[in-house]
Amino acid sequence: MGRRRRKQAGHWGVVEVRSLGFGHGAPAWLAYWLELDAPGRVSIEIDSDRNATITPAAWRRARRAFGPPLSIRVLDHDTARRVRRVVPTRVTVLVTPDDPHLNEQATIGDLPDADLDVLPAADRAVRCPVGSGGGRGA
Repeated sequence: MGRRRRKQAGHWGVVEVRSLGFGHGAPAWLAYWLELDAPGRVSIEIDSDRNATITPAAWRRARRAFGPPLSIRVLDHDTARRVRRVVPTRVTVLVTPDDPHLNEQATIGDLPDADLDVLPAADRAVRCPVGSGGGRGA
């Protein structure tokens, strides 16, 4: 039996944030893959290397969590270019610099350690805001 493709539905956002002093003082990049139709559902990629947060693997994790989107909104053209490289051509990527929900998410850079959960991953610890409703293992 072949796998059935899930129907595209919903809209996402991708927001990149550079965090200074995240975790134990090490700078890191955070990419929030957001399900905009269900506020609060987010898949977060965290790495010291910016290129490791918007990848085919990050796309697959978010797609498994939310289902395939019709469109993805981003705040700038650089993020749009990076997202377009990893998502299928059937997904529309829109640059929306004035989107209030994405701009709100972009201000969340540095979270105190007390607001974070550490979830084990294959090769490193992944830190997600408590109650994020997404991310690895959710």
